[in-house]
Amino acid sequence: MSSTTVSLKQDASSPTATISIDDTALPDPRSKAEPSGDLEKLASSTINATSPEGPLSSLRKSLILIVLSGAQFFDIYISCAAIIALPTLGADLGFSPASLQWVLSAYTLTFAAFMLISGRLSDMFHPKPVFVTGFLVIGLLSIPIAASVNPIMSIVLRAFQGIGAAMNVPSAIAMISTSFPDHKERSRAYAIYGAFGAIGNCLGFIIGGVISSRTSWRWVFYVIAILVIPFSLVSWFILPTHINHTAKEKKGLDWPGVSSLTVGLVLFVFAISQASTAGWQSPGVVAPLVLSIVMCIVFLLIERIVKDPALPPRTWTNKNFTPLFFYGWSVYWWLYSSELQLVQWQGLWHFTSLSAAVRCLPLGISGGATAMLTGYIALKVPRRLLLVGGQVLMAIGAILFALANDPVKYWSHIVPGMVFGNIGVAIGYVGCTIVVMEGVREGEEGVVSAVMYTAYQIGATLGLASKL
Repeated sequence: MSSTTVSLKQDASSPTATISIDDTALPDPRSKAEPSGDLEKLASSTINATSPEGPLSSLRKSLILIVLSGAQFFDIYISCAAIIALPTLGADLGFSPASLQWVLSAYTLTFAAFMLISGRLSDMFHPKPVFVTGFLVIGLLSIPIAASVNPIMSIVLRAFQGIGAAMNVPSAIAMISTSFPDHKERSRAYAIYGAFGAIGNCLGFIIGGVISSRTSWRWVFYVIAILVIPFSLVSWFILPTHINHTAKEKKGLDWPGVSSLTVGLVLFVFAISQASTAGWQSPGVVAPLVLSIVMCIVFLLIERIVKDPALPPRTWTNKNFTPLFFYGWSVYWWLYSSELQLVQWQGLWHFTSLSAAVRCLPLGISGGATAMLTGYIALKVPRRLLLVGGQVLMAIGAILFALANDPVKYWSHIVPGMVFGNIGVAIGYVGCTIVVMEGVREGEEGVVSAVMYTAYQIGATLGLASKL
């Protein structure tokens, strides 16, 4: 396969980017040649795809994948349900227009900031208890969120709920990577994982819309608790309990590294969220933004000198990982900014919660179908073409949205924009996950997936800031 150079161009005014991927860094899915160099032979992780009783059966693998895909399902479901309930929640608790965004931003802030710690814990010990604990945190905290009596209470609890979400995603991706060592099997597993997010998109809007319209926004969160708590308990009995042998070599959590990055991400996400209301020149935005950059630089320096870094510096030298980290920003930037149109439809166009939710169905339907297909297409189509194609489709969707300034343009502009854009999101999300995880060393699946999902959540924050 011919060598190509890597380039990334991102325009500050647009969530889209143009990217080139070096295919020489990837094992050819149609070749049986042994991978070499810095890329670990993924087949060696077959030991991790066995339970204490022996190799996993096809039925067991299917059940494991369904449970792990629940992380993506509930991540999107909770976000969509919260978005659709936002206007009534804000009116009931007395939020100001400027503070209402923090119901969403507090969740994405801690989601992004605590991802690396969660990924590190998954690699150090085992992703299963991290996964189950994360769901218990989400489910149990949904109850007091539903009972919130003022804005501060709801925002603080949503922030803690985001920590639970941060525990789910890297542990889920790590278990998919080790439970499906075969290249083709793993690509399809990632596709199904992404498709569950699209299902969560549809059901989050519809169920959240029905509940908000017929009862109260509080029941949106009670229903989350009703769904998530039993799910977490069932998942404990389905997920494999094998030990990650590589994880035994880990010395510790790398507190200096993960602490510096966590602080940096908290400051960065806070600055972006504040900018939408205070303005980019506000001291309350500039100061945390500058400090966040300093802390991220400190993190990179620490990782170069500690004996057992949470994120080894060699990860950034992978020709695919670094550009795709920034590519990931655009995926959730587009997704969240498009989903927040529901708030505008309810506020400006006076749609009910249910009416707005139904109008967003093309988002989930197009994304789910595309995510499933991408797992198969990725085995046959060059990665560069796949990822750049996703960006082009997101750009087309954004242009169509920008031209839709009236409800009468729903069918002519908004629906095509949803379809084009979310197909691009699905291609970008699944394609990005496949490419990044193909180059991961055994025992580092949790950390690498955590960093990639941090990129997604940074994009989500940008999407929220651009719309609220």
